[in-house]
Amino acid sequence: MLKKIVLQTLLLAAVALSYPSSELTAREIISLDGEWQFATDPDSVGESQKWESTGLPEAVRSTVTVPHTWNVQKGLEKYAGTAWYQRDFDLPEGDLGKTVRIRFDAVYHDAFVYVNGKKAGEHIGSGYNRFHIDISPFLVAGKNTVTVRVSNAFTKNNIPFEKSFDWANDGGIYRSVALVKTDPQAIKHIHVLGTPKGEGGTADIRVSFIDTAKIDTAKTRLIATITEENQKTSERIFESELAGGFEDGRFLASLDFEDINPWHFDSPNLYELTVQLMVDGIQKDELTTTFGFRSIKIENNRYVLNGEPIRLMGVEWMPGSNLERGMAETHADLEKNLKLMKNANCIYTRFHWQQDEYILDWCDRNGILVQEEIPLWGGATMMDENLYQIARLHLQEMTDNHFNHPSVITWGLGNELVSNDPTNIDYLMKLYHQAKELDPSRLATFVTNKINRSKPSDEGYIPDVSASMDLIMFNEYYSTWFYQSLDVVSDELDRLHHQYDGAPITIAEWGLCEPVHKGGDPRRCEEMVTQLEIYGSKDFVAGAIYFCLNDYRTHMGEDFTYDYPQRVHGVCDIHLNPKPSYEVLKAGSSPIEIKAVDYQDGEATITLYGKTGIPSYTVRGYTLTSGEETIHIEQLKPGEAQTLRLKTDANEFVIQRPTGFEVVRQIFK
Repeated sequence: MLKKIVLQTLLLAAVALSYPSSELTAREIISLDGEWQFATDPDSVGESQKWESTGLPEAVRSTVTVPHTWNVQKGLEKYAGTAWYQRDFDLPEGDLGKTVRIRFDAVYHDAFVYVNGKKAGEHIGSGYNRFHIDISPFLVAGKNTVTVRVSNAFTKNNIPFEKSFDWANDGGIYRSVALVKTDPQAIKHIHVLGTPKGEGGTADIRVSFIDTAKIDTAKTRLIATITEENQKTSERIFESELAGGFEDGRFLASLDFEDINPWHFDSPNLYELTVQLMVDGIQKDELTTTFGFRSIKIENNRYVLNGEPIRLMGVEWMPGSNLERGMAETHADLEKNLKLMKNANCIYTRFHWQQDEYILDWCDRNGILVQEEIPLWGGATMMDENLYQIARLHLQEMTDNHFNHPSVITWGLGNELVSNDPTNIDYLMKLYHQAKELDPSRLATFVTNKINRSKPSDEGYIPDVSASMDLIMFNEYYSTWFYQSLDVVSDELDRLHHQYDGAPITIAEWGLCEPVHKGGDPRRCEEMVTQLEIYGSKDFVAGAIYFCLNDYRTHMGEDFTYDYPQRVHGVCDIHLNPKPSYEVLKAGSSPIEIKAVDYQDGEATITLYGKTGIPSYTVRGYTLTSGEETIHIEQLKPGEAQTLRLKTDANEFVIQRPTGFEVVRQIFK
């Protein structure tokens, strides 16, 4: 391998020396975050009065900081309608020959973009996905003005559909904005599928271009560098021209490696890939991405990660619940939630809608498996051709933008629709097949809360669509929203497993929502323990995701303590203060059970057991620390026990993952 890398390095050096450095063209990204002018337009007069040309009227405009949502402003908490954003930026005359795109990481939910008074483009009905608009034809040297007309009105031409969603209806440019300047011959996406194979692996690379008509395939060469990232070392494992070919306007290449470090939630090994686009000896563009070598499938009632059967446990988090910033949360806000999840032993989560790159990058680097979903939600959402076409856009953008994240193992196609309706089934299965065509390397699922409502003996019985996908994802609310009790859960799960020919099941949600359901956090703790024991006892239950981490802002909320309603559904309150149930979740989500602890005269004996219920996976490289003493747990498999002995003057011990996150903290008794 070393000889191969040296030869590749020499080749790249020779190639680089043949290109005049003065002619190298750099990709430039300029942030447009910061101060924008803002105005609401409740009477929808801005378009007829041409605010994009005349400017936002002084009488109604104010200055806001983008990322921004108006639904956290006093008096605008419930505003669902049109608003406008506007700002200036300068463009050097030398950039007029470049391709200049404006990149919005998300605008909820409709965006009409104008540059210097002229419409440059629009993005409709997909308010959680990143998108680009080419504004090159509308630019002038010097000052330019960009105006964005935004709507968060409840509408049938949007996903989520009308009012059928259980989170905040936050309108605005609520994620970052940037100008992206490139040569007209430039890269659009680099998609990398890293697949582990024994000790080695394969990286299948697919490069698409901003404008394929401008790519002369006979003159274009792609130079790649791959380096270990987020690992103990930073070895360069590839440095050479990519050997491949063009197909349907994209460049395809495949690289084999004899020795790689796979990505795992306890060893989140990443690789950085940089691709240079060269034309006639001149660098036209350069783009960098990260990826991991990771495989996922369902087999014998288990998730199989890199060939290892595992049972997963996690918790869902509802972003956008910061009372001051809403969906325009800062990276610090997002990280606080993510750390709470990981420190609660969360290795698996769902997102009801598409998330910011920062969140998925954090999950890549710290080890949380993700199901990311199209926000088709609720029984009021009935599929038709219009909604299906919007859902296809969601899926295309979601997979394009987030393909390289090894943390993402599942594309979710919807949640809690009427899942035995023939029309819904038809369209959801079309989405399933499209997801498999776009990305056969990942799972694709639909989350049901209605699979329990019909039996084969019922007249007109139609099977639930969830069972036709990669596994059943079931929101189990027997003791709350289904208005039954925990007494029925075990038998009902057995019935569903039998009814659907032994299909594996993941409990996609369960939990307690106050004040609709009484009992408070003590009930939340008690039921969480009971349900987790039931799920773990069922061999066909592959995983479980608790709902949820936090009390959250939602336009459907029943609690009106604050200016925006909330649902009291979390193991942390809306300010992210942990409740007692947080520690119960942490203990239940640990892969290690403390079987026995004996402490006498400064000597401790601790017996650990690898859980076989939920969660269940092999522990590798964990540490147990007490005071100044540390013991390395090289490996602990499910069903195995290990007894550790150490001398310590401390009154507690801590078990940590290889990533440093806490698994167990216990006081000696």
